[in-house]
This record gives sequence, structure tokens and C-alpha cells, in this order.
Amino acid sequence: MKRLNFMTQNACDIVFIANPLGWDERSRMDIKPALNLLYLASYINSKGLSAKIVDAGTGNISLQEAVEKALDAKPRFIGAAFYQGSMDVVLNFCAEVKKVSPEIKIIGGGPLMTALPEKVLSYKQIDIGVIGEGEETLYRLLTEAPGDYGAINGIACKADGFVKVSPKTSYIENLDSLPFLDYSLIDMQPYFDLQKKLDVPRSIFMTTSRGCAFRCTYCASPFLWPGRVRRHSVDRIIDEIMYHRSKFRKINIGFLDDSFFADKKWMSEFLDKIPGTGLNYSCIGRADHISEEIIGRLAETGCSFVSIGVETGSENKQKELKKFLSLGAVMKTVRLFHRHNIYCRCFFMIGFPGETFSEMAETINFAVELKKNGMSDCTFFVTNLYAGTEMSKNFEEELWKTMIYQSGENTTGETSKEPAVKDFGEEKFSRYSSVPAVNLNQYLTNVQLVELVKIAYGKINDGLYISEAEIEALKR
Repeated sequence: MKRLNFMTQNACDIVFIANPLGWDERSRMDIKPALNLLYLASYINSKGLSAKIVDAGTGNISLQEAVEKALDAKPRFIGAAFYQGSMDVVLNFCAEVKKVSPEIKIIGGGPLMTALPEKVLSYKQIDIGVIGEGEETLYRLLTEAPGDYGAINGIACKADGFVKVSPKTSYIENLDSLPFLDYSLIDMQPYFDLQKKLDVPRSIFMTTSRGCAFRCTYCASPFLWPGRVRRHSVDRIIDEIMYHRSKFRKINIGFLDDSFFADKKWMSEFLDKIPGTGLNYSCIGRADHISEEIIGRLAETGCSFVSIGVETGSENKQKELKKFLSLGAVMKTVRLFHRHNIYCRCFFMIGFPGETFSEMAETINFAVELKKNGMSDCTFFVTNLYAGTEMSKNFEEELWKTMIYQSGENTTGETSKEPAVKDFGEEKFSRYSSVPAVNLNQYLTNVQLVELVKIAYGKINDGLYISEAEIEALKR
């Protein structure tokens, strides 16, 4: 294959756009930057090419300003990640780029491209798609001649009016071969400011692994990261931690692995070696992957915050969703985190297809019980469908109808008859929430589920249980 002379003077090989949730002043930002783009840009730069990130995710630049910043770098390619809730936002950006510089090729990636490449590439402003793990595929796209794109594994491209999808690329077996994340590619100050506002420790984020051993029906991880879980060595993680601590003063590390505690041997080695770093950190995991001994060692080694995915308080629903989480284990683990002064947040979902009033009540009331037994906080989500999940198989069109919830708005036009809920329920729900733009649950509409989530926050805060009748009343 022909290799390009890609070191063009005064040109950038690729600019990634980290998009906001919307091109307006009301768009919320996250407490962390787009980590997927940071991994890709760090990798491309480590290979001697030039990658930059236009971070519009902070919500402080307009659509036109984002386009200007991207084009000012004189890139050969622009990269964009496609997610359901921000699909139109990204497409609008790409369309504006094409109006000014139609010669620039736009590469799409992300979960939607991996799951539904033909659909994403049906939009004329998107030229090429990267399927699955992106580092090596993207590097080949940037260094090989356009005529050879069809021979690259892990891409989708347009040819003769059709979309051609090549076989998926092999996954990177040795994650230690990847470079450290280069946080100099973005301005972290807006994120630090938001973290301070929300009383979150000053944090940067990273992962120690890729993949998840579980196959929950609502989660896209099994589709996006098939096969075994791959993990960095502990020594490599320690080296990267020390590198970041040399760049940032008094920084907390947020580990974003799907299940930080899953590998007990790795976890034991990590806990043996981490004390010498003086690190403060947070992580995410399953309640049934952790023992009292490990929780004690987490507390001793600087872990101050743990998130636990519970999703449902119904034992039957746990089995149906293939999460297979023991609610007894959740209760025990939450109590232990409380005993060891580790802040514990639990995640829940409401509105699964087929979920009954009884099952919804079980979930809310289980959260009330957890709060009484030491749960520090919780987050409720209205159930969405995600491309590639088992749950989404019969709902393909609905995948494109997810919307971002904006506080005080009702973009579906439906009016709830319920009285206003307490302000904190609205505030908590609107920090980060998206809702399906179509009704996935047979018993409550998406708008009624939003109201139920707000009511749930009030019940949990006040230590009050909810009845099936109260939930059913939302339909009136």
C-alpha cells in the first residue's frame, strides 16, 4: 500500500470535535472531557502525526466558532464521535465544515458508527467511518492513500452509491503499548471550575481496562468491547498516575473502568503498590465484586468515592436484564462503604420496556432502604435504548430519537398533570439526563417517567416509600 507524505507544512493531520449537548447557552457540560477523543489524539500524536481537539463540550463557544477553530488548524481530516443524544449537534457541525471546506474528509466514530455504519454514512457530510476500537484503524487512515482505504480493516466507506464495511480490526492486546493521556490537548480549567461548583474533588480521568465480562441487556459495552477484558499492568498505571501528578497540582484520579474490582489478582497488586503514590482516587464497580477487606484497603489507599450500578431493585428484573446482581450484596456493600467513610453513589434506571408499576416501586423503595443504610447519593436515569445492545434489537428506529433533557422544558409537547415537584428533584435530574423521545415503557410515557424520577428523588431524600398506586396516578 502507498504511504502518504503526511507531514504537510502548517497543516494538522486531524482535528477532533468534542461537541456540546447543544449549540446554545443552555447546554450542560460534563465534569470530564471527551476521554475517547483524548485517547485517540494522544495515540496519533505519539506516532509522529499531528492531532488537535476543539473542545466545544465546555459549552462556551458557538457552532460557528467551533467550525472556525477546527478549520484554523488546516486539518486534512476532521473526526467526530456519534452518540444518540447529540447526533444532530454533530451533523450540524459537519455540515457547516463542508460548506466552507468541502475537500476536508470527515471521519465518524463512536457507538452509533460501530453499531449502524450504513445509517450514519447515509448523511452526505460524513465521508468515512471507524468501526470499533479506533487507534490503529485511524492511524492507517491518516497515513495511507485514499485508494487503499477499502483494504483497511475497521472502516466503513462509500463506494458506488453503497456503504462498504470492512472486517473489524483486531483489538490492541497490550494496552501498555498505548501512550499516556495527553491532557495538554485540552484546557482543563473549565472542568475544574465545574467540579468545584458541584463539590467534586479536582479530578482528571483515565481507564485501566477495556471491556466488561458481563452481558447486561441494556449496556453497549459487550458489543463495543467483545471478547475478554483487557487491562493495563499495575506498574504501567502507577507510572501514568505519577506522570499526571507531575503535571497537575493536588489532583484526584477518576478511574472510569466498567468494573474496577472485577480482577481480584490485579486489584490486590494495585492496592499493594498504590500507597507510595499518595493518590486520592475514585472508581466504579459491581457491589458483588468487593469484600470488606478490599473496601478497608480502598479507604486506606486514598479511595474516597465509589459508584455502584444497581439499576433495578427487582430481583426478577435483575435476571431479565442479565445483570444478576444480588440485592443483598448491594445492601451489605453500601453499609461497608459507609462504615469506612467512602462516599458511595448508586445508579438506578426506571422505565425498562415491560417494567411494571410494582417493579418501579421496588426500585425506588430499595433506593430508600439503601439511603437509610448509608448510601451517600444516587442517580436515577429514565431508560434509554443504546445501539448494539440486546435490548435495542426490536427498536432500531427509536435509537435515533433520544433527546437531551433540558431543565424546565418539555420538548415532546406532552403536558403532565402532576403537581410540581420539589426544586431539588428537578435540579438533580437536570444535571445529567437524557430521555427517550418515544415511549419505551407500556405503562408510563417518557414525560411521566421524568416526573416519577423527580418524585423518587424526593422520596429518597425524605426517607419515604412509594406505593404502586402513587406511580399509577401519574397516568391520570
